[in-house]
Amino acid sequence: MGVQIRLKNRQNKEFVAQIEQFLKSDLKLVSKEWKFNWKQLFNSEAQFYKIVFEEAIQGIIKLEEENSAYYVLMNIEVAPWNFGSKGKYKNVAEILMSYACLKSFELNKGNYRGFLVFTSKGSLIEYYQKKYKAELIFRERMIISPEVGKQLIMSNLNIELNDEE
Repeated sequence: MGVQIRLKNRQNKEFVAQIEQFLKSDLKLVSKEWKFNWKQLFNSEAQFYKIVFEEAIQGIIKLEEENSAYYVLMNIEVAPWNFGSKGKYKNVAEILMSYACLKSFELNKGNYRGFLVFTSKGSLIEYYQKKYKAELIFRERMIISPEVGKQLIMSNLNIELNDEE
């Protein structure tokens, strides 16, 4: 039902996994070791997605409607065992960010279509600029443009978007 993706381990071995909707029933699979309290973050107005592999959640994103024209990436987190340079799967964050870009083409309307908007902690701004070519637009508010989003979607999800609405 979800989108098929390829997780990579530290040795670059690939594993077929899925991105699918994160449901309230999935909250029991998220342990206290996660940095975000997903139980508190969960609400029915937002859209949640997870990467699932080996019956475990490898990462989660939360997209929330900011106004009737666009959604904002509110939270992104890789599972505790995927965190940092010693993480089990090294491309979870890239896949989640690329999927958020894909959703920005589906959910956002008009001039906002394809723009992924998010707020970064100050210390991560430079990381997002280098890693995802994100642009700082106001204080800690950042965007990934539709052009860059399409590149991320193609390279991390292997989905090619055409330019039609």
